[in-house]
Amino acid sequence: MANEKQIIEAIAEALTLPVADIDPEAHLQDDMGLNPVEMADLFEHLSQKFNIIFEQQELGQVKTVGDLIELIEDKSLE
Repeated sequence: MANEKQIIEAIAEALTLPVADIDPEAHLQDDMGLNPVEMADLFEHLSQKFNIIFEQQELGQVKTVGDLIELIEDKSLE
């Protein structure tokens, strides 16, 4: 099961940012400036890293880093 620290490290790795720059409260598009292509790349990286499959409707509900962490934690329990 993925924990929050591992997920934040994976997000930082995917975005080539320091772990300290990943704030669970940050909005992926508004605060972090991710465009749709960067979002898709991030989801693909995390999908492979944690061996999970994201449903399109789930991704539409992900707004913040915290939302993404929660989704990955839930999916790794399935």
